[in-house]
Amino acid sequence: MISKILQKYGQYSDEDLVKRYRSSKDVYYLAILFERYTEMTATLSMSYLKNEMDAQDATMECFELLVNDFPKEPITNFGGWYYTVVRNYLLKVKRQKQRENGVDLIEGVYDKADEDQLMKKLFEDRLKNREEVLTNAFNALKPIQKECVELFYLKGYSYHQICDKLNLTDKEVKSHIQNGKRKMKINLEDNDVNSINEIS
Repeated sequence: MISKILQKYGQYSDEDLVKRYRSSKDVYYLAILFERYTEMTATLSMSYLKNEMDAQDATMECFELLVNDFPKEPITNFGGWYYTVVRNYLLKVKRQKQRENGVDLIEGVYDKADEDQLMKKLFEDRLKNREEVLTNAFNALKPIQKECVELFYLKGYSYHQICDKLNLTDKEVKSHIQNGKRKMKINLEDNDVNSINEIS
């Protein structure tokens, strides 16, 4: 549902979710953070491990790392911190697999520093880019669709309240909301936003 999308990617920043987790200890907030970075985690895992099954396993293990190794000290840049945690873990896994195969991992040969720095930047910029895509998708709606979607999903208006506020019929309100959702979904898919829950 679009309400879930907007809640996950528009309402809270990484820093907000970190604060909410610290105060509540509710793993739900870490799960949202992990979901935001799942694609990047999987990409980095594949880059280091070169094996699809190993990369999938490592991606899921990174969530356990996030929960178990979450630092007590403040985090000013979650994306940068998480990237470092994931990278160090993947290097550890790669070293282990290299030793099992009788090969030592040489730092710098397998790391590819330039690619590594680019991946780190992608981690740090990911949320900003995702929010920009969502904002652009919302702003691409027709004015009446945008207003109906905003009133219904972001401000919690009922169909009847929207009808009264905008002087529309119930059928018109439902049509604008459904068409707005459909247009946003197409826009997001065109921008390769595949990790967000489908809009139903």
